[in-house]
Amino acid sequence: DIESNKLYFSFIMPITPRFKLSQTESQMTVIIHIPHIRVSASTLDIVVDGCDFHFHSSPYLLYLSFPGELIDDAETCREAKATYDPSDQNGVLTVRIFKKEEGIWKDLDLLGNLVGKSSFETLNNRDVRNENKIEVISSSTSTTTDNSSAIDLENQEKSQQDFSIFSDDIQSCLKPHYGFLNMHHSVFTAYAREGLSHDMLEIPNPDEMPADQRREQRLETERINFDPDRYLGDLDLSHDDEDGDDEAVDMIFIEAMRMEPHWNRLPSVHELTNDFEKLDTKESHRQSSEEGSDVFFNEEEQMQLIENKTQIPPLSQITKEQNESLLLSLLDIMYAYTYDHRTTLGDVTCESSWTLVMLSSTLSWFESYTPPYDDILSVLRWSVRRALIYPYLRNFDFVANVLVKDTENIFAGGKRVILRCLLQIQKILDKSEFHYLFNKLYICPYISWVQRMRDQDILKFSKQLGKCVATEMGISKVSLDLDLEMYEENMWGERKEENSVDSDEDSYDSEEASGDSSEASSDSSHGVGETNSTASRILLDTEIAKSNLLEISITSTGEDENAKKTITLLDHGLPRKTLIEEWP
Repeated sequence: DIESNKLYFSFIMPITPRFKLSQTESQMTVIIHIPHIRVSASTLDIVVDGCDFHFHSSPYLLYLSFPGELIDDAETCREAKATYDPSDQNGVLTVRIFKKEEGIWKDLDLLGNLVGKSSFETLNNRDVRNENKIEVISSSTSTTTDNSSAIDLENQEKSQQDFSIFSDDIQSCLKPHYGFLNMHHSVFTAYAREGLSHDMLEIPNPDEMPADQRREQRLETERINFDPDRYLGDLDLSHDDEDGDDEAVDMIFIEAMRMEPHWNRLPSVHELTNDFEKLDTKESHRQSSEEGSDVFFNEEEQMQLIENKTQIPPLSQITKEQNESLLLSLLDIMYAYTYDHRTTLGDVTCESSWTLVMLSSTLSWFESYTPPYDDILSVLRWSVRRALIYPYLRNFDFVANVLVKDTENIFAGGKRVILRCLLQIQKILDKSEFHYLFNKLYICPYISWVQRMRDQDILKFSKQLGKCVATEMGISKVSLDLDLEMYEENMWGERKEENSVDSDEDSYDSEEASGDSSEASSDSSHGVGETNSTASRILLDTEIAKSNLLEISITSTGEDENAKKTITLLDHGLPRKTLIEEWP
């Protein structure tokens, strides 16, 4: 009915308010921002139940599940207290709750682990098997034939229905799966608009291509799309914008190499000074604990963590092999992110979503890695390989050294650095007309999963990644299977031939020039018609008129082309007069 529908929609459409957490060893403080509402004892509901904290004041609803138990007990003077300040940001509610056992709780900044953590699990764990059961109060042997036939018909229909469900389960299992933990299938045929898979993926027919054929098809497609000329054109890009060769200067490449990304950024002097000041006294330490631990995420990132309601299986249900496979897929996603972040200087462009998808085999081909057959080194090679085929910059040193080192640093930074990268990827894909669906398939589940991961698991993977990067023959040109060295050898051979041809032409031109000069000298020694200076001709003609000139003798004072020459007029072999002492 209408009233029940109104009640239903009013229940499922609450607003999660902005909030902040801080703690001391004995208390937990929840600061909730609830602007522009009237707060009173009748409209405000706060419940503390073990690890759970509930707050409701229409239209706001907040449910938090903490890592330790809370207590609200007036008899022991450990009662929860709430104060409301309407003048602070148009309404702020501050709730202080005592901890049952004193201590500092970790990872309270990972809000996705706290918000609505167990509501979905509680709903799914309910025992609904008894909902449609009929309890037999009494029975009689004198049942009619009609009743028995009706019962048989119901049993038959039920068995057919069960078989249909079982058949559907078999068919769904046989379909190609993809996404986080391969949890999805038939998304593009059943839900997405027509043509979306062509716009957002490189893999053809994702709902039909079996998983065991994707890799072979991907490698073949990459081999076809590889452009040797584009690769060779970026091979010798200069790191300096003052290089004289314009062809070797690319400002995007230069700025990308100079950039200091957020995962490499060191704390400022001011931040370090503040940290030292906090360590001065026990009182300052107590105050910093009361204000909460250092906030890594900004307000926008905190809201992203709060609003990410994607449900994934508990870590206890994810096997070791699945965890390793998820880390390998996360590795190629992070590599794609480092390329886009450096080349755009952190300023997202309309091409960023395409770059992220095309450089990641997980996103563009729904690649699912299978440890131990697939390892870190294989994933890095495939990522570098795609970076030499598809994007704008295809410099080997950039994609095989700089970006790989960036990826290592991201994992070395821990789960918070990884989460910041994932949150930025989520924003990029969410604004894309074609690639938004990847958030549902991969990125949002990854955000939930990384928050739950143990720090030691990420540290272990980071060390393994560092060993692969340090390997001398880890990512060589031969290992990419693109015949890079052959193309380079051919290029250098062609350049040598061009240089030899140019040198031969230069030597031929110089020989022709020297031959022409010797011929001119010979002509000048036997006559005066072929001189190089009009003024000289006039002087010689004057002398010819004065006497019987028989020949001109040219003597050189040096052997090089700039030698000074002296012209002497000879009359019957005897010197008569020197006209020009410095003859060019």
